[in-house]
Amino acid sequence: MVLILTFILFMTVFLLVIDFFSILFRMTGMPISKARFQVISLLSSTGFTTKESEMIVQHPTRRKLASWLMIFSYVSTATFISFFVSMLSDTVTSIGFFAVIVIFLFVILIFHKSSLLEKIENKIEDKILKSELWNKINSKTSILITSSRGYGIYEVYISKTNRLVGKSIKESELKSKEIEVLNIDKGDKFIKFPLPDYVFDIFDKVTVYGNLKNIREEFETKIDR
Repeated sequence: MVLILTFILFMTVFLLVIDFFSILFRMTGMPISKARFQVISLLSSTGFTTKESEMIVQHPTRRKLASWLMIFSYVSTATFISFFVSMLSDTVTSIGFFAVIVIFLFVILIFHKSSLLEKIENKIEDKILKSELWNKINSKTSILITSSRGYGIYEVYISKTNRLVGKSIKESELKSKEIEVLNIDKGDKFIKFPLPDYVFDIFDKVTVYGNLKNIREEFETKIDR
């Protein structure tokens, strides 16, 4: 009985970790469905070599989150195997164990389909957005690639508060500030030399060339030299 209760506690923590990190990845601009899949992939050490994983490895904040998940996955995998072996060692316990799993999964399925989960996730997201720790983790918004005589190339991440969100390249008037958009990486889609009608989205990774001073002012960057 103790092992069964311990296993339920472990699975509850495991599922909470999945939901919590899915929220964090969503806050960096990933769709929640893709975020949840990548979190499960990282925790189970399967499927992370898919093309969608590039959405994580190419983003500094997502890489930090992924590294924490990888550490947790090693611990959780060892714990899960230990519990599973202990359960199977006793025939009576194993029958009860599988019965508990079925009931537990049924309850989780109902909970995930309810509107309550979304409300809880939104409240958690609001709390995280207001925390100083999240601002520190998610602080890097640009990387300087090369520069010469006041001009250079930057990789810039479009934040939620950036004025460019929802505007096209033409509407942004970047050219008037000596800033040229070279390409846009959306993680699962790479756009070379985007057309003037392209509309900027949250957490697009944009490669720009132009006046360094204007780039820093435009994107309110915390520069990584």
